[in-house]
Amino acid sequence: MNRRATVVVVTAPDDATADPVVVKLSERGVDVVRFDTAEFPARATLAASLSGGGWGGALRVGTRTIDLARVKSVWWRRPGEFRLPSDWTPTARTFAASEARAGLLGVLGSLPVRWVNHPTANLATNYKPMQLAVAATVGLDPPATVVTTDPTHAATFARAHGAAGREVIYKALGGGVHTAERTATIPTTVVDSGSMDESIASTAVLLQERVAKAHEVRLTVVGSRMFAAAIHAHSDETRLDFRVDYGALTYRSVPVPKEVEAGVSALMAHFGLFFGALDFAVTPDGRWRFFEINASGQYRWLERHLPGLGITDALVDALSEGIKQ
Repeated sequence: MNRRATVVVVTAPDDATADPVVVKLSERGVDVVRFDTAEFPARATLAASLSGGGWGGALRVGTRTIDLARVKSVWWRRPGEFRLPSDWTPTARTFAASEARAGLLGVLGSLPVRWVNHPTANLATNYKPMQLAVAATVGLDPPATVVTTDPTHAATFARAHGAAGREVIYKALGGGVHTAERTATIPTTVVDSGSMDESIASTAVLLQERVAKAHEVRLTVVGSRMFAAAIHAHSDETRLDFRVDYGALTYRSVPVPKEVEAGVSALMAHFGLFFGALDFAVTPDGRWRFFEINASGQYRWLERHLPGLGITDALVDALSEGIKQ
């Protein structure tokens, strides 16, 4: 069994964002094991025992053996779902996947190591209304928002903003349509009070005031370090939602205002996050207004446009260091 301290990178095999981090860790001489939860239990074996010091034992992944006592950090990036044999009944697969999740995450999650991020912290940020509530309390100035299944409530919100000369937008609460094969992003859409028919009652709907933008900022946080990239949109479509056409964007590094830095630090602490990718609009008068935080957000495309941004190196530093004793 390997006796060196180990960094475990938990993510899907096709996660290109993880590749340079794994390479740089290896170049530094760090023992790193990449593992996808979809491999468990079919191609990975857990043998853990509880003692007075917590869980010990090993996780075997292919030809590699991870000594649980030697793990110093875990990057919980974007792992796949537990995969069980297709010839099992749906009930058996559901039960086995639930047991695998509880067993593996229960053992790994108890390790007193640096987590980037702990999976329970990631889960808490999945709820956008919760993000917005915390952002409001720490001074990050999110847009006026309603979450509703009431067409009258929705129409009243839209009319009030329309009367004030402000547009209203619809955003998906969960980020898109998720299937076993892929996730389809639902773009931000401008709506009005006439759109608020009985279909609103079919599920929860999030509506926000449309914030006037000079540009947007993707702020990536790694521990106490913050990396801000201004995103300038050059088409009407990307000014509404920059994700619809990355070819119409330009980028530059920008400083983070002190009051935003303080609010972001408070937000990260509230959710127990070490890493986060936050989206802001910067208004024509310079106000930063919070949109959302993604605990496993993408950042590599920013480094391709801004090679000196330094997010990958910051992650490598943090994972190599582990928790200072």
